[in-house]
Amino acid sequence: MALALCAMLVVPALAPAAPLAGGAQDAAIDEQALRADMQRMIEQRRRELLPEYERRVRRDGKASADDWLRKRAEELGRRDGATIRRKYDGRRSGAR
Repeated sequence: MALALCAMLVVPALAPAAPLAGGAQDAAIDEQALRADMQRMIEQRRRELLPEYERRVRRDGKASADDWLRKRAEELGRRDGATIRRKYDGRRSGAR
């Protein structure tokens, strides 16, 4: 449950604001790279958040730990999303 919740919160925040520019082949390459970067970030955040989540479940209970995870994952997702957008916006403007 906790890992699924983390992924649900982080993935929308990582989605690009607009479709990638360029031809169909460029877009496919960028799309693959984007998805790979997003997946790496999600897995990294899961590894980072899980130990603290489990500690909070033991200490404060599941409801409190879920609330903490929801807030933390949203915060990290926004930050990671901004990082991804900066990276791929740079590719967009430099493409043509």
